[in-house]
This record gives sequence, C-alpha cells and structure tokens, in this order.
Amino acid sequence: MTRQARAEQTRLLLLDAAAVLLHRDGYAATSMVDIAREAGVTKGGLYFHFSSKDEICDEVQEAAVAVLRAHVARAAARGPAPHLRRLAELSRALMGWLHSDAKVGAGFRLAREMGSKDPRFAAFTRAWLQQVRGHVAAAHAAGELGARVRPETAALLVVVTCLGLETAAAGGTIPPETDLVRALAELWRVIEPAETAQAQSRTGARAHGSAGR
Repeated sequence: MTRQARAEQTRLLLLDAAAVLLHRDGYAATSMVDIAREAGVTKGGLYFHFSSKDEICDEVQEAAVAVLRAHVARAAARGPAPHLRRLAELSRALMGWLHSDAKVGAGFRLAREMGSKDPRFAAFTRAWLQQVRGHVAAAHAAGELGARVRPETAALLVVVTCLGLETAAAGGTIPPETDLVRALAELWRVIEPAETAQAQSRTGARAHGSAGR
C-alpha cells in the first residue's frame, strides 16, 4: 500500500470513528482524543488530517450528504415515478440510515444539539430538507397533492414525523429496537392510496377526453 493510500485509509477510519461517537455520544461528549482512540490512530495522526473537531464534523456531514445524493441519483436512474412515492422512499431510507449509517445519524444529532448555535452543524439536515421540499413542490405541480393540501404543510408533516421519530428513538421515548422504517411506512399507507387514486382519476379523465375527441 502506498503512503497516499495509507493516509486515505487513516482519514476514512477517523471519519468513521467520529461519526460513531458523534451519533452515540453527541458533540459535547466527543473529544479529539476519543476519536483517535476509537479509530486506533495516534493523536498526532489525527491532527495531521484534521485541525479541529469542527472540521471533522463538517466532513462527517459532507459524507452524510453524499449518502443522500447517491440515493436520489439511484431513484432518478430508475426512471419516472410519482413524486410522492419518491418522497416516501426517501423518508423510509432515512429511517434505515439512522440505524445503519452513523454518518447520517451524526448529522441529525449535530443539528439537534448544535444547529441553533451554529448553522454549520445543520448542513446535512438542510440538504435533506431541501430534497423533501423539492419532492413536495414537484408533487404539487403534478397534481399529486389533495386540493386542500398546501405544499408547505405536506413538507412540514414529513419533516416533523421524521425528526420526531429520530428524537424519540435517540431519547429513549420509544424502545431502541423499534423499527423506524416500518413505523414511518404507516404514514405513507395513508398518503399513497390517495395519490394512486388521484393518478388513476387523472388517467381516466385524459382517456375520456381523448375518446370524446
């Protein structure tokens, strides 16, 4: 392994260790020494790659945003789909990441604990919120939302539900073994049938119009 490859491997070990600790213990309880120890790297090796804990937090969030963007890109590559369905898939993926990807979990915890003090700690949640709003706006433009549903209300519902589940799980309000993906799916069982019915109605109306011509 070349020196450059070893350096990159060490950097990734440090980012993974930081994500685990930030997700599990939070910003205040995680020190640079803790991160170095968790990664099995010397303190000097840590400071060779990162000058401060905040710099590590920035990169952990960048890695979490990359997870989000990769999901969106994969969904787009599968071809056209109703925007509400894409939003449902995104929200379910998020709940899964909170269990399986410490970077995303750290991004949410940083925002919850530190976002009001410094916007840099809300980088991932801002990217996620922007994606939610984009899906809702597209769904509204495509006529997928009910006539009485305002886009900002729909986006707020999704955001509050996801944040509420994350906070409840992190704070012990709900059992740690709770399946967040399944819990969130209950919400979409209410929304998706309505979306499907509307799509079928629009299709039927277009077919009727074509037959009339």
